[in-house]
Amino acid sequence: MSFPGEEVDRQLCRDAIFPIPVACDAPCPKDCVLSTWSAWSSCSHTCSGKTTEGKQIRARSILAYAGEEGGAQCPNSSALQEVRSCNEHPCTVYHWQTGPWGQCIEDTSVSSFNTTTTWNGEASCSVGMQTRKVICVRVNVGQVGPKKCPESLRPETVKPCLLPCRKDCIVTPYSDWTSCPSSCKEGDSGIRKQTRHRVIIQLPANGGKDCTDPLYEEKACEAPQVCQSYRWKTHKWRRCQLVPWSVQQDSPGAQEGCGPGRQARAITCRKQDGGQAGIHECLRYAGPVPALTQACQIPCQDDCQFTSWSKFSSCSGDCGAVRTRKRTIVGKSKKKEKCKNSHLYPLIETQYCPCDKYNAQPVGNWSDCILPEGKVEVLLGMKVQGDIKECGQGYRYQAMACYDQNGRLVETSRCNSHGYIEEACIIPCPSDCKLSEWSNWSRCSKSCGSGVKVRSKWLREKPYNGGRPCPKLDHVNQAQVYEVVPCHSDCSQYVWVTEPWSICKVTFVNMRDNCGEGVQTRKVRCMQNTADGPSDHVEDYLCDPEEMPLGSRECKLPCPEDCVITEWGPWTRCTLPCNQNSFRQRSADPIRQPADEGRACPDAVEKEPCNLNKNCFHYDYNVTDWSTCQLSEKAVCGNGMKTRMLDCVRSDGKSVNLKYCEELGLEKNWQMNTSCMVECPVNCQLSDWSPWSECSQTCGLTGKMIRRRTVTQPFQGDGRPCPALMEQSKPCPVKPCYRWQYSQWSACQVQDAQCGEGTRTRNISCVVSDGSADDFSKVVDEEFCTDIEPIIDGNKKVVLEETCTQPCPGDCYLKEWSSWSMCQLTCVNGEDLGFGGIQVRSRAVIIQELENQHLCPEQTLETKSCDDGQCYEYKWMASAWKGSSRTVWCQRSDGINVTDGRLKTWVYGVAAGAFVLLIFIVSMIYLACKKPKKPQRRQNNRLKPLTLAYDGDADM
Repeated sequence: MSFPGEEVDRQLCRDAIFPIPVACDAPCPKDCVLSTWSAWSSCSHTCSGKTTEGKQIRARSILAYAGEEGGAQCPNSSALQEVRSCNEHPCTVYHWQTGPWGQCIEDTSVSSFNTTTTWNGEASCSVGMQTRKVICVRVNVGQVGPKKCPESLRPETVKPCLLPCRKDCIVTPYSDWTSCPSSCKEGDSGIRKQTRHRVIIQLPANGGKDCTDPLYEEKACEAPQVCQSYRWKTHKWRRCQLVPWSVQQDSPGAQEGCGPGRQARAITCRKQDGGQAGIHECLRYAGPVPALTQACQIPCQDDCQFTSWSKFSSCSGDCGAVRTRKRTIVGKSKKKEKCKNSHLYPLIETQYCPCDKYNAQPVGNWSDCILPEGKVEVLLGMKVQGDIKECGQGYRYQAMACYDQNGRLVETSRCNSHGYIEEACIIPCPSDCKLSEWSNWSRCSKSCGSGVKVRSKWLREKPYNGGRPCPKLDHVNQAQVYEVVPCHSDCSQYVWVTEPWSICKVTFVNMRDNCGEGVQTRKVRCMQNTADGPSDHVEDYLCDPEEMPLGSRECKLPCPEDCVITEWGPWTRCTLPCNQNSFRQRSADPIRQPADEGRACPDAVEKEPCNLNKNCFHYDYNVTDWSTCQLSEKAVCGNGMKTRMLDCVRSDGKSVNLKYCEELGLEKNWQMNTSCMVECPVNCQLSDWSPWSECSQTCGLTGKMIRRRTVTQPFQGDGRPCPALMEQSKPCPVKPCYRWQYSQWSACQVQDAQCGEGTRTRNISCVVSDGSADDFSKVVDEEFCTDIEPIIDGNKKVVLEETCTQPCPGDCYLKEWSSWSMCQLTCVNGEDLGFGGIQVRSRAVIIQELENQHLCPEQTLETKSCDDGQCYEYKWMASAWKGSSRTVWCQRSDGINVTDGRLKTWVYGVAAGAFVLLIFIVSMIYLACKKPKKPQRRQNNRLKPLTLAYDGDADM
């Protein structure tokens, strides 16, 4: 900072405006006093679309009027303002607008190069091309035809780019096939399969080969040896026979011919189909031999004797009615009071009649909308192969279940139903894309050289419901389809025509000599050129804007003593090739010599060097892009022709008249026409629906039937695409699921003792369910299971009696086995490791007295292999906080909460089983690697044997 009067460095004043003294006239006191001229205003310009006219204004004001007579008078108001023409601001009405660069697409015409690394570290292996949309825009209007923008300023629409290296999908080889069962298994009717898999180790990227090959394969095992099933067939019990006298002696009433006896029955061995088989087959495959004898009683005189029960009476009442059967007392029993006791010996039995009241309920979801057989709508006037619409009114179905008054599932016929609820539905017909007819071709976009002609179709109606799609729409205007072909315009058909220059309007007038500098103007028009010369006035954009002559210029009105020369003549042509060492020139001729010999005329010849693309140009041929495939009139597909144009291009990129290239005798050996093919539209064609499959379930509520169809002809061109629905399903009629089921075991009965080893029994009954895991089976009459083989839980061996142990006080004993857990596979990251699956069950040890704990075994676990499991993942889930608490649960990958409910037990069981399996594998590895030692004697901690008190009986 400096203060007034302080000297500073001259460098600081270098860019300051230094005042320069100028000459001026001081006004006389009597003259009119005027201010100095203001600065010229900025050039105001008006754009009319044809010419650009600009004006500048400056003014001055009167400071003091003339005093006494004889003083210089003030000028009138028009003399206080001056106007001059200017042409400083070009009028930009049309300009190019660019869109974003598109995706980099490989250019197959450029050979691939060695791998390079781009800025982001990714390897590049090939050259691609990027394109972008370039449109011509009018200010404040929008898109217009490309012919209104100067072609020389058109931005690039294509540029090269680098493509990253392709990465193909890489997978491991297949694992070995899993093993098949080596022998038949009794009761195993399922289809066994072998599987193998492989793992993706590199995913595809950058257009590399996709992972199309299957990662999982399966095939059916060869049919195992059929295990023939056998069963024991029992016959009626024979008459009761008394026990021989030698056995009955010392028994009371032994001489009466009554009392305990034995009765026998015959058994035979049968195949599953009922055929006769040898007894040894059943001894081998059918399990224990049924009892051949049983105890019976021949009534004595003191016993109560009755007739056999009669048949039940018929049911005549409604739901809730009963039916009865009777028997009577016979013989001497009629007189015995104890035989008349109806509580001990009832003479009438009652039973509820089968209920005839049924309730129908809909179950499951609605099926797909299914057309009646043969319902196909064909379009009138088919233009496209396969133009058939599968649409119209159809029906959808929902299964109907029938229940009796006790909530038991029964046949749907009991509810007078054919098993379905039907509802009408509509499959909408596809509507194709609809376009207008082609518009007329536009004029050629360039008035000189090669341009393009455009015609378009407008979108009238979009496709819906799977109709034929529209052709590729213009990405800027989504309602229009363009077709572009090259065209060529004669460069001399439109020319600029100028009128003579106006007189020189002098702005600085030398009043004494009437001379000085000024401005000349002239009108410039674009005219259509004909053989007779320019004729009609046309729009200015048809002429080359770069060649437009000036509409105004500076001029000088010569003073009497000045030299006067003619207008400059045309420039001479530069010699080719362009070289700065060569020159071009123009000349003018003197008209009047200067009056003052000291003022010589200027040089009458101007020279300038020949600079490339400034005043000297090279020329070469160029070919346009191929047009779209042009078909014959009214044709929509088939053989056509593509064309392109030859253009003469100046070295600065501007198209010029072909004569410039022809004068140089340049070679032109391009093919201008070639044949092409437009693919005809073919609609997707499908096969007929297959017959409905068998029901997926033999009974229950959830069975489905499926039918499928396949693509027989893929769609081509603009044909109708294939529908997504290639499979339909509908529910099966509901059928009750009948099966045999065990009752609960009876209490363990020990003969003649309170504890020890005894027997327990159970029965089988016929039950019905709806096939779901949530339905508890309900007991029904055995007649419903008469056609069902007695197989319980997959086992043909029906066990109704078994030994059991009634623990004595203080003993350890085992609880019943739990049910088997679900099959759990050994998985990592959702992939089966191929070790197979395991199922687990356990039984607990009850310790009655704590001091016996060392004698009791630990809880027992059992595992077995399985192969129908799935891979699951487990993770902890948590709800939102509510105050200071929230719910936390373990969720399986299929969405099931396994923390609580029925699944909790098997989850823990499977976890324990998996832990046991892991410990077993580790132990085997350890034992295989460890040196053997001498075996040591171990204390036997097995279950303590149960003992019975000896009562002195010799039979013990």
